[in-house]
Amino acid sequence: MTTERIPTSEEANVEVILGQEDQGVDIRKERLDDVSKIFGDLSLPLMKGSKVPEMTAKTDPLTVYLARLNYVEPLPAEKQQELAERFVEHGDLNAAKMLILTNLRLVVKLAREYQRRWTNLLDLIQEGNVGLSEAVKRYDPYRGVKFTSYAQYWIRAMILNYLMNHLHPVKIGSSRAGRKLFYNLKKTRRQLIKKGHEPTPQLIADYLDVDPKEVVRVAAQLDAPPVFLDAQAPGHEKTTVGELMESDTIDPESACAEYDLSSQIRDAIESFGANIEDDRERAIWHERMIAEEPKSLVSLGDEWGVSKERIRQVEVQIRENFKQYLLGRLGDDVQIDWLESLG
Repeated sequence: MTTERIPTSEEANVEVILGQEDQGVDIRKERLDDVSKIFGDLSLPLMKGSKVPEMTAKTDPLTVYLARLNYVEPLPAEKQQELAERFVEHGDLNAAKMLILTNLRLVVKLAREYQRRWTNLLDLIQEGNVGLSEAVKRYDPYRGVKFTSYAQYWIRAMILNYLMNHLHPVKIGSSRAGRKLFYNLKKTRRQLIKKGHEPTPQLIADYLDVDPKEVVRVAAQLDAPPVFLDAQAPGHEKTTVGELMESDTIDPESACAEYDLSSQIRDAIESFGANIEDDRERAIWHERMIAEEPKSLVSLGDEWGVSKERIRQVEVQIRENFKQYLLGRLGDDVQIDWLESLG
């Protein structure tokens, strides 16, 4: 199969559309040399001879993406090694871009392995592309490992991390043990069964060095089928599962009762303050006891020419008087948490 190297660069206004047949393409050699001098080697190895599928505005994005990738020819391991060395030794971003673009098909291949667990393949491809970019940054070309072998680790890791955080309504990977079980639970079960052991939570926990409670928790989420809140509830014709779930907010009746009680307490506070005859006690009530920014005992003592201890004693007596006043208005059966601290 023959290839033609076509430069890609928006700055040089060289327009290349992946998937376009090599018909009527006439790019002068001088222009290629100019682009190479300015931006380095930005060319992609494009396959020839394939028929271009007809694309319309209604064509789904996945089809368009895969069709374009079919025209990018993978590079041999030797060329990828050369590009990796250029990036590590000289910081050549063009070499890094080439490594990424020519391995996008590898991402698609690996993403398809997990498609059965997620309906949107493009989401998995996107996460895998992030892993591929991370692999380019971290790859050491001098350790005797092919770039594609190393990149697979990062591509799978990013896809699995995405699935772990988005596949289940309840997040599984919130702890180190949860992440370990997400990746290894099913594999560990198979290994234990192969060795003739019953994969109990305790045995799995010992095998993976995690808490047995974590095994039970994660297994319950991984083994159970997903529940859709908008699905029809069993035994109900027009009721969804979500409508039967208990809300964590206060119900209307309780909210109404709390509002009514708070209104009565506000009225009692205003009425009690209006009935205080002593000027000093009235000042302590309004300026310290119910004020948003209460004055200190010292400042009130200075204003009234007494010690802060005397102000505190008067405040205690006012609290006791208000407690009795409030119980008289609302009844002895009223249950208010802060009422116990009064007096």
